[in-house]
Amino acid sequence: MRILITEDNGELAEFIREALSQEGYLSDIARSAGEQRLYLQESSYGAIILDLGLPDIDGIEVLKGLRRAGNMVPVLILTARGGVQDRIKGLNHGADDYLIKPFAVDELIARLRALLRRPNALSNTRLTAGNVSMDVISKAVTVDGNNLVMGKTEHAILASLMRNVGLTVSKESLEDMIYQDGYALSDNALQVAVHRVRKKLSDSGATTKITTIRGIGYLLK
Repeated sequence: MRILITEDNGELAEFIREALSQEGYLSDIARSAGEQRLYLQESSYGAIILDLGLPDIDGIEVLKGLRRAGNMVPVLILTARGGVQDRIKGLNHGADDYLIKPFAVDELIARLRALLRRPNALSNTRLTAGNVSMDVISKAVTVDGNNLVMGKTEHAILASLMRNVGLTVSKESLEDMIYQDGYALSDNALQVAVHRVRKKLSDSGATTKITTIRGIGYLLK
């Protein structure tokens, strides 16, 4: 399961990411509220570790914005604001847990595990577009309820497009995503992979179609 670490202290963020990696979790680091917004547009996360002292927008406002938008991803606030009223404010505005800095990394991991065991931790893991459905945890893809077999790269491409239905996803962002998954890219690797996804959708009777936006990227309709 992937975790988003929203923390402007680079050294601390890397420390948390390494600790999560040792426990088997993948994670991304956002250094600001703006970066967090971009990550959430591109990927689905099991939980967010959120610092309140961000450089652009206060973390409480970030949390309120998430909940107003209907995003119920579990949020663990990790902050130096340790007052009782600070904790009450964070929890009242939608945080699922609150941990004060300095902290023990074992406690952070334990609290995170507890959040991920809750039912709402899986509430944002099913994507739908037309008659295509995807479970981003099990990686199962169905068309009208029938299973559609996809490779790792194909699944990653389709997931990104399904999270942005009606929006153009740039070639660069898709290539970066594939590269991060451990693939060495040839010049036309993305084009070939998208072609495979497009053909599988068409052959299975999917009502969604991938359109090429020449020179920019791809669009799922």
